[in-house]
Amino acid sequence: MSFDAARWNQGKLRVHLIGVAGSGMTPLAEILLDLGHEVTGSDLKPTPERIIQRGLGFSLGHAAEGIGPVDVVVASAAIPDENMEWMEAKKRGVVRLRRGEVLGQLAQGKKLLAVLGSHGKTTTATMVAQIFHEAGENPSFYLGGYAPSLGASGRWGKGDWLIAEVDESEGAPTQLKPWAALLLNADYEHVDRYANEKAVIAAYQQILGNVAGPVIVVAKEESAAMDAAGSVQQKVTFGWEKSEADYVGSWKGESADGIRFGVKGKGKDLGTFAVAAPGRHNGGNALGGLALAAELGIAPEKIRQGLQAFRRAERRFEILGSEPALEVVDDYAHHPKEVVATWKAAQARGRARIVAIFQPHRYTRLATFMTAFAEALAKADLVVLLPVYAAGEREMEGFGVAELAAKIGELGGKVEVARSMPECRTILGKVWQEGDLFLFMGAGDVTQLAKKVARDFGTFRAVRDLVKGEGVVKWYEPMNKHTTIRIGGPAQVWFEPESEEALGRVVQWCGKERVTLTVVGRGSNLLVRDGGIGGVCVHFGQPGMSKIEAVEGKIRAGAGARLKQIVSVAKANGIMGLEFMEGIPGALGGAMRMNAGAMESWTFETVESVRVMNREGKVSEVGRGDFEVKYRKVPRLVEDIAVGAVLHGKPGNPEEIAEKLKQYSRKRWDSQPAAPSAGCIFKNAEKIPAGRLIEELGLKDTSVGGARISPVHGNFIVNQGGAKAVDVLMLMEKVQARARKDRGIDLEPEVIVVGEDE
Repeated sequence: MSFDAARWNQGKLRVHLIGVAGSGMTPLAEILLDLGHEVTGSDLKPTPERIIQRGLGFSLGHAAEGIGPVDVVVASAAIPDENMEWMEAKKRGVVRLRRGEVLGQLAQGKKLLAVLGSHGKTTTATMVAQIFHEAGENPSFYLGGYAPSLGASGRWGKGDWLIAEVDESEGAPTQLKPWAALLLNADYEHVDRYANEKAVIAAYQQILGNVAGPVIVVAKEESAAMDAAGSVQQKVTFGWEKSEADYVGSWKGESADGIRFGVKGKGKDLGTFAVAAPGRHNGGNALGGLALAAELGIAPEKIRQGLQAFRRAERRFEILGSEPALEVVDDYAHHPKEVVATWKAAQARGRARIVAIFQPHRYTRLATFMTAFAEALAKADLVVLLPVYAAGEREMEGFGVAELAAKIGELGGKVEVARSMPECRTILGKVWQEGDLFLFMGAGDVTQLAKKVARDFGTFRAVRDLVKGEGVVKWYEPMNKHTTIRIGGPAQVWFEPESEEALGRVVQWCGKERVTLTVVGRGSNLLVRDGGIGGVCVHFGQPGMSKIEAVEGKIRAGAGARLKQIVSVAKANGIMGLEFMEGIPGALGGAMRMNAGAMESWTFETVESVRVMNREGKVSEVGRGDFEVKYRKVPRLVEDIAVGAVLHGKPGNPEEIAEKLKQYSRKRWDSQPAAPSAGCIFKNAEKIPAGRLIEELGLKDTSVGGARISPVHGNFIVNQGGAKAVDVLMLMEKVQARARKDRGIDLEPEVIVVGEDE
């Protein structure tokens, strides 16, 4: 099928967008939907829900069969030629276009206002679009981020204007013929494409050479930008005092609400303008957008209204949460100059400390600007570095976050390195102080991390307020400290109640707010996934919930009481029958929930009654007869929470009890591994113990990563050091698959697996 620009306005097309979740593809999807086309798309990451609600047919992942009957397939330059969907389109003879080509074709029917520059394009293009919107021009726009005040990142309006940020990362788009252009700066960027600053300037020169209309607006104080504009006749400049520009801004100050500046345009006083954005760099962005709009005939009052209505685009110093205890800011800054500008804006917020969380974008950029990045980041009170977002690049030895951390340290900066997002959350929970500002910067999944941290802190603060000092509340507590296998990502909120009343308030709140509540004991028989536990994690570690007392030949104990301590109190008071608990590395609450057992004895054989809290926070005393007890499970205690119990035994001689404890202890140490483990991994099969089965299958001593099936006991998986939950789970799956294949036995896990994947 032949294809030209007119086809976009000649009836509905079936269009498939590869990489639709990308910042350059999402606005294109919105524009195509506005034009009435049937749009599908795919990506390796989720696309914004608002696009799906508008009618986008979305597929997660790339697959040749994912392309249905289509007329056009579009991909950005980031999609390689080897992409299976791109190749499938070629095989079928479907029209294939790159994103820049489509934008060029769409622009032929509009007066294109091109916003250019190494930094600030998205913010400035959003400002210009807002100005033209407030002026009643009904503009089309194509932005690199979601604009809250406009409700989209892309729109096809009925007016004559198309405001678009033009990305030089794909080279000089010669197909674009702008009516007017705004060049903010021309720093060395996109080092994977351009060899040096001269090459960047040449690219901008080529773009500006295509401007057909009346004006090119250039930042006077940016020497490289002025070089790029060269000797063009329609050049108009902007800058701050003493710049001798055509449009001169005078700084009036910054507050929590934003910035204010006055403007003189070609000798005329245009008045004072306010923008809800931080930092002098955003003042420069606004000044450039103002100059462009004024040169194209927009009245100063309409410009003022547009700048007042402007709200920052997504990831442009986006405040995700702000309260006295913590402010969370997310920004796309991925170049040293952007990092400096963003840090200055953060500094103006007046917080106690700035903690910078930075994810480098591309190894080539990090290698080129290693020293500049270190100098920029060292200004923060603390830096947390995330793994490089490679964007398809191969790792460059000697140019990773370890080297960046070393350079920051040499400059006197404080720095920590996180190997994963869960590890970063753990670090943030450890270093957080009242009054901090967490500044997330970079490209990749750092933005998802920022949003999660902001949400999670809100939950932490709410629980802390509810507890009112009756217990311990921690944020991002590492679960590897609280499991016997020493594995697990952080708990979003870790709560150790001091009283049943405090626990009841939190339980009730979690039910009302639909927040997940997980109760953990001493961490035996528990595997926490590497992503940690979301919601509130309750642990009975405080004295108020761990009391043990002997009363009339019985033991009354809180759910947090360690089984070993219960046995000790029982021995001291001549109560026999609880000796089997001595070697179980857990607490009473977990032992009752699992009906833990050893030496052919079981916890519920000793239970007389249980204090139970329901999910509304109400407590009742429930007799043994009201519980259904199964192998390794007491169903009622999966939903309700055991907060204490009365245990019974029989009179016994302390010396006789002590001797029995020695026998049990010796037997346990002889048959079980000493390395960290979660206890028995699988429930025994009907006809054969799980340990013997695993030994007969020849799987003892098998390893995955840092996890190993113990050579001492086949039903134990031990942590050899540095094991992750995913290692244990893969090893478990291997055992289950062999047991099913070779013996026809379905092994059921005994260990409880909780939490989220990394």
